[in-house]
Amino acid sequence: MLGSQIAKVKESKGIATIDPDAERAAMENLIESARKLGINTIFARKLGELLIEQTIGIQNALRPKQSKDQLLKEIFELIQKLTSQGKKITRLEIGEPNFPASKLAVRELSATFRKKKIVGYGSSSGLLELRTTLAAELSATHHTKIEPDQVLITPGGRFAIFATISTFLSELERVIIPQPAWPAYEECADFVKGRIISIRTELADRWDIDTGKLEEELRKGAKMLVMNSPCNPTGKVIAAKKFHEIVNLARKYDTIVLSDEVYDRYTHPKPPSVLDEEYENAIYVNSFSKQFSLTGWRIAYLVSTKETALKLRRLIQTAITCVPEFIQRAALIELQKGRHEAQSNVDRIMKKMELTCSELDKIDVSYYKPDGTFYVFPKANKPKFDSVNFAKKLLQDQLVSISPGKSYGDYNEFFRLAVTLPENKISGAIRAIGKAIDAWS
Repeated sequence: MLGSQIAKVKESKGIATIDPDAERAAMENLIESARKLGINTIFARKLGELLIEQTIGIQNALRPKQSKDQLLKEIFELIQKLTSQGKKITRLEIGEPNFPASKLAVRELSATFRKKKIVGYGSSSGLLELRTTLAAELSATHHTKIEPDQVLITPGGRFAIFATISTFLSELERVIIPQPAWPAYEECADFVKGRIISIRTELADRWDIDTGKLEEELRKGAKMLVMNSPCNPTGKVIAAKKFHEIVNLARKYDTIVLSDEVYDRYTHPKPPSVLDEEYENAIYVNSFSKQFSLTGWRIAYLVSTKETALKLRRLIQTAITCVPEFIQRAALIELQKGRHEAQSNVDRIMKKMELTCSELDKIDVSYYKPDGTFYVFPKANKPKFDSVNFAKKLLQDQLVSISPGKSYGDYNEFFRLAVTLPENKISGAIRAIGKAIDAWS
């Protein structure tokens, strides 16, 4: 079998299971050869795709790949085990605000059932009143004109990202993801067998994206670019000038921009947005989870052109029909009347970030002081530091949970802190981390 023979050669030479540049070159050669021989190029491409996937399947069987998302799940499962034993965990790993949903939202949720005897199917696009309110708010904020038909309500931000990637990214097509990054982007791209192109950023460079490297990858024909600003896990906000430059590069190469802006309320001043750029090939994602602490309610939204929204709507129709009306009405009341309370809660979390950074200054780590979000991404100043084993040992010995940096890319010396816990627990937790780093060998 040809795929097996190729896999053996790659293994013997230590060649990576997936090499997007090599795949691209091989596919171009195959299609060009088919053209010269008078063979249908669509058939040739499909044959090449099958051969590449067969080779990858064989190599994966020889050296299984552990997903970055799975590393986070392992920490979560260990937390569940310790909690079931009666242990109290100081949780710095979970990206979830610790303030409750407002009473307004809870009252509206139950009021929907009192007003309506039957809460039936709704529009796959989402409740018109909610989309109209969001369109008006975003238009005013970003000095543009957004219509309700450009807004799509989704069951959480993760689904909005999955819907976008699975709709527009095909097998072997390239998606650029600046690193470090939330692992869900990569999981979604892997699901459709897309090719992930990592643009590595560095703490020493203040996590800035190198636009030269970015353009180099865009020039090779990337289908999509994922942007996340403010960034999970670093807290980096892309400066307005750099943001504009990046979007213009995407425009130059006709690349779809997927802009995840769910942490935009966790920063002052307002960060730049893809909605400011008026780029038709862009999809904006935001959520009620982080702003209003509606994480378990699963409600978010995206903004695109009307044509793109219709394409994405088909996936919602097929997969879930619609987001439940009672959840949408609760989100609507938050927009209309709960913004002030929510922002007060957000501001309190951001003050905890100041305390966290002052405590981090006392232990043996290096870090970039976040511009936004409720995350810090410190680097342990220890040789041979292993973030995965460190996170597990810290949890078992100190009952403090963190996220290993390896979950966000090739950053095994780093770890992520999600600062949403009660203020009186922060100093003790950071001291425990510092003590564990000092003892690491």
